[in-house]
Amino acid sequence: MPVLHQAQDSSRTADDESDARIPPRAHHVYLSPHADDVAFSCLGQIARRQLARPQSSQSDPVEQTLVTVFLSGIGQRRQEDEKAAQILGCQYRCLELPDAPDRPEIRGDLDLFMRFGPQHLGITNEVVSRLLPWLPATAILYAPLGVGGHIDHRITHEAARALAYQRGPSLRLAYYEDLPYALAPYALARRLAALGITSEERASPARERAAYRDWLLSFPHMQRRLPGLRLFMSHVAAHVAVQADGDPGRHRPGFPPRLRPQLVNVTQSVAQRTEVIAAYASQWPLFAASPEALTARFAAYGHALAGPSAEPPDCCERIWFDDGVHGPQST
Repeated sequence: MPVLHQAQDSSRTADDESDARIPPRAHHVYLSPHADDVAFSCLGQIARRQLARPQSSQSDPVEQTLVTVFLSGIGQRRQEDEKAAQILGCQYRCLELPDAPDRPEIRGDLDLFMRFGPQHLGITNEVVSRLLPWLPATAILYAPLGVGGHIDHRITHEAARALAYQRGPSLRLAYYEDLPYALAPYALARRLAALGITSEERASPARERAAYRDWLLSFPHMQRRLPGLRLFMSHVAAHVAVQADGDPGRHRPGFPPRLRPQLVNVTQSVAQRTEVIAAYASQWPLFAASPEALTARFAAYGHALAGPSAEPPDCCERIWFDDGVHGPQST
């Protein structure tokens, strides 16, 4: 399981909202590039807060909102998103911006994993302009770390940085590890290296591309293609994705990130994961044979994050606070 152990060792496990820099009644806002990204990556912490609510929820409501950024049309994926938010008990908003294939700067499937650059500043600014007037006065904004190199994830990541900078210290910024991309060998370490965190868990470019290719080949939607075609597609996709994933971000505006990892124990909320994943009936078949199988893959990653523990093993999710987004003196 490709877990970044150096980062794990420096993480602090949160059994409650114990970070003194987080206001106790902060509104938790989760930015999901697509309809399934937050659900796949960090639904455990959302469910955990709901489970921790008092029996009389009206006395001290937990404010959590799922915001889906890119969703072309209002068909099945919107319905799946709304169903998942209902299961999780959180509020839901959708910006209804066009998915990457429907935008003019994307000229083919390989552009889905292109490097973030000047051609993406327009759509990034549109995300910021739609969210800025709505964001609560005091909030924690969770955005994708950008593992995997998908351009919509990178745009959402950069928009979150811009929002945090414009709003100031009242908006804390944290990143979640993009699943299933973070399951690919070397992918997380490669993305963190691009953000300034080095790790020994890297390999030669050729080996990292081969590992990503083999990971892509494991997906059911790839296995349904002709052998020669799926090998060619996965090889080309791995090449561009690894290149985009390791991009140091020369076009990134703002201050350099200062990332601080924190593990969140989500053991008690694991039971909800299969139900939420199953809600995305158009998406989970791309990655696994069943919702239960995909749940098991994500749970294995969470157990590896938690490290050795008592039986049954704990399950964790990891977030990365960006303490540098407001400037060199921010904390």
